[in-house]
Amino acid sequence: MIPILRAVYEPGPVQIISLFILFLSSVFFCNLRKAGIMQSLTLLLFLLSIFIDDIILFFSIILKYGNGEIVSRNKIMEEQKKSHWFIIFSLLFYITIIVSDAKANNVKNSAVIFMYHKFGVSKYPTTSVTIEQFNNHVDELTKQTYNLLPLEFIVDTIINDGELPENTIGISVDDADRTFLEIAWPIYKEKKIPVTLFVNTGSINNFANNLNWDDIRKLKSEGVSIGAHSHSHPHMNDLSNDEMIEEIEKSNKIFLKEIGEIPNLFAYPYGEANNVLIDLIKRYKFKVAFGQHSGVINETSNLYYLPRFSLNEKYGDLERFRFISKNKGMGVYDFVPKDTHIKENPPYIGFSLLDEKLSENINCFIFDSNGSVDSEIFKFNERIEIRLKRKINKGRTRLNCTAKDYLGNWRWFGTQFYN
Repeated sequence: MIPILRAVYEPGPVQIISLFILFLSSVFFCNLRKAGIMQSLTLLLFLLSIFIDDIILFFSIILKYGNGEIVSRNKIMEEQKKSHWFIIFSLLFYITIIVSDAKANNVKNSAVIFMYHKFGVSKYPTTSVTIEQFNNHVDELTKQTYNLLPLEFIVDTIINDGELPENTIGISVDDADRTFLEIAWPIYKEKKIPVTLFVNTGSINNFANNLNWDDIRKLKSEGVSIGAHSHSHPHMNDLSNDEMIEEIEKSNKIFLKEIGEIPNLFAYPYGEANNVLIDLIKRYKFKVAFGQHSGVINETSNLYYLPRFSLNEKYGDLERFRFISKNKGMGVYDFVPKDTHIKENPPYIGFSLLDEKLSENINCFIFDSNGSVDSEIFKFNERIEIRLKRKINKGRTRLNCTAKDYLGNWRWFGTQFYN
């Protein structure tokens, strides 16, 4: 015969109240994001192990067990098994809600774009990386944790509301220095790393240290994407509207003659742009345009002033490279000033965050030709406002904002001003 058990106690209000309190505690601690999701889940599992018997009793009340009736051991075990599955599915459902909520409050896509100029040219340390640095970068990127994708694929995915893989990386090179062909490209080609070369057409065939059109055509045939970088590489913000048009049209005509097409991507010389130039880039049907300011591309980024992390001898060490590679985008909107060409000095700077919680630990730094610019940061829920304590110097000024989200990811937003 199957052994039987008689309930020797009757569940009452104490057990039910205990169950209710413990359930509320679990919900409360799961929502404490600052405590960390792993700690919250650990505590939840601990609480579940404590009140598992209360849940069984709760079931016994509903099913009228434990009121003096005879209940088989198998029946009790059956109910216990059901309660375990109930807990497991409830926990999975709650975790899904937490993760979905976290994603909804942040950007969907993130892509880090690196920018090089020269390779192994010690004479120009501000625009060149050492051979050792470059090799370290390639070794790091060829690990399986990164997804190396062409720039055009990255921007097309964002434009079309697609989804990029984790740790997406893009590589770009400006100015068509000969060291790209002699040093960098053979390694990129061997490792199957996609690269976009931004070419200022006026330098081709005119300088010994630059590529010629035969070189450009060869690179293009081997898989290098070619982007536009103006004709004479001027400070385009200082040009008149007609002079800007001349730069773009002259470059387009030469590209059409020499490689049979006009590039879809544009990179501003020195990373300098203003609203007039941006409107021209749009009018001439470039898909996107890149600056030279630090930051991670995402769906809230200005497609005609996309960030890139510049690499040189000073800022090309492996530790920094590795840290940047794992950064995520920061959802920023309603950014002011609207024009990066500063007309009011010091400028009023402000923006809003998709994820309001990032405001709790966001840090913003501003640098001009004199170094760091002292400032105060004000936080109004999701709104961030920055007040500078002095005027910024003439030339380029960069803003970098970083914050760590509750999952431990660093998020980075940056832009550049021109005065």
